[in-house]
Amino acid sequence: MLNAIQSNIWEQKQESKKKDEFILLAREYLTDQIQNKTVDIIDDNSIFQRMVNYLVNKADINTQQANEIADEVLIDIRGYGIIAPLINDPYVSDIIVHKEDDITYERLGEKHTYHNKFRDRQHLMMFIEKLAFLSKARIDISNPLATFTLPEGYRTAVAIPPVAVTPTIAIRKFVDMPTVDDLIENGYFSEEAGAFFKAAIKSKRNILITGGMGSGKTSLISIASNLFDEEDQPLLIEEVMEVPMNIPHLRRLVARPPSVEGTGEVTLANLLKQGLMMKPTRLIVSEVRDGAIFHMLQAMQVGHEGSMSTVHANNPKEALFKRIPMMLSMSKEAVDLSYEEKLSFAASGIHLIVHLKQDPFTGKRYCEKISEVIEEPKIDVKDIFIRKGETMEATGHIPKRTIDGAMTYGVKYNTSWFEKEDSNV
Repeated sequence: MLNAIQSNIWEQKQESKKKDEFILLAREYLTDQIQNKTVDIIDDNSIFQRMVNYLVNKADINTQQANEIADEVLIDIRGYGIIAPLINDPYVSDIIVHKEDDITYERLGEKHTYHNKFRDRQHLMMFIEKLAFLSKARIDISNPLATFTLPEGYRTAVAIPPVAVTPTIAIRKFVDMPTVDDLIENGYFSEEAGAFFKAAIKSKRNILITGGMGSGKTSLISIASNLFDEEDQPLLIEEVMEVPMNIPHLRRLVARPPSVEGTGEVTLANLLKQGLMMKPTRLIVSEVRDGAIFHMLQAMQVGHEGSMSTVHANNPKEALFKRIPMMLSMSKEAVDLSYEEKLSFAASGIHLIVHLKQDPFTGKRYCEKISEVIEEPKIDVKDIFIRKGETMEATGHIPKRTIDGAMTYGVKYNTSWFEKEDSNV
């Protein structure tokens, strides 16, 4: 009796081992098919039948067994698989797969660890290949880094070995955007700072939004766009489609990386040059990191008032006095300008700098400073509002350059916004 039980257990183990081998064989086949783009990854029925035929012929198993194995393997790539709940959650803004068993996400500004995980590294690799396929991108050993846009418009960055120790994914989703009034209510802006920001948008001041990674720079651009006039004809230029902007008369241009053969690249600078000839009333650049900033600043100076862009910087002064001159040095049009000439070129185009931060402990985002760029008597950055605890306070600086330029558009600024609180009260 005991021998019969042991024999039965041994047979079950052998069957399980064989099944695992068949599943591995099917996954390797599917991975190869995806990489070579010989299957339509959206057509589950076609993929299923291909795997069944392959297993029957290659593994010498019957159709029923092949159906069971193919069905199990197909689970790996149906929809968005294990992260589908995060993709479908309207309040999740970022999803990061650090490795197959380590996934985090950000929901309503707070970071969380996801309870689910990919089965193994091959499962994760297959999922990455599917994302690339859906986005008409390529990811493999010869091209281990890729940034692309999913069909829903979500920005996705992936890296695989050999440049990454483990395959990794970062997905930035579009989420429902609050209004400026919502931001005032939750303490992002003070009432006065929020009112000033709205007036600056309405009066077409050129605004640079600065901050670190994840501080909400592109989100603020999207929020601000809802204040544009109905007759505005804005042009949005992006390296990767990431700004959730949906307003009347919007035109959107997205840069394109070079093909595998090294051809067909369309850079941000190319788009900005073209954008100047497309007669937008406002030019919006999601982010500039290099010499393309020359064309952005040029646009701000030649009739595209109300333009906006973002730059990574630790504070407004660093943005104007360090980051922008450094990026202008990368432009062939500005490389020969002196440091002072680069500063003057930047200051003449930018009216305001809005600096954002994210609390490293709570994940909450907020406005740290709103500052004016001064041209005379010397170039400088003057803070108008600064963060004090849970709110923002006026410094007492009246942004005359901003107010004077706004007169053309009939927007009135309330000078009481800028009154500094009496510290003795």
